[in-house]
Amino acid sequence: MGEKGKALLQGAGRMRLALLAAAVGLALLLWPTGRSRDTSGAEETEETRLETLLSSMEGVGRSEVLLSENGAAVVCQGADSVSVRLAVTEAMRCYTGLGADRIVIYKMNESWREKS
Repeated sequence: MGEKGKALLQGAGRMRLALLAAAVGLALLLWPTGRSRDTSGAEETEETRLETLLSSMEGVGRSEVLLSENGAAVVCQGADSVSVRLAVTEAMRCYTGLGADRIVIYKMNESWREKS
């Protein structure tokens, strides 16, 4: 095999390596992240998922969640019940890994939605 043939084989080998690297990169980009989507196709946030979970718990009622690196705030209809506050704190602690001292729970003010 001549010099030209060896150069062609080396070039083809490099091209295969580049294509393999591109394919692996594309596969990693398309790898599922485990996040779910709602029926409209919009990606659900952690807050939305937590609101759905909490609202399905007995006594919680409607809820809204705000997460940050430093803690979490939950506003829900059933927050005036000690057992609901304890259950919400435990659910938030389990999901977020935050300590109970970094989770606050407030009673939802029903009239603020009517004004806005």
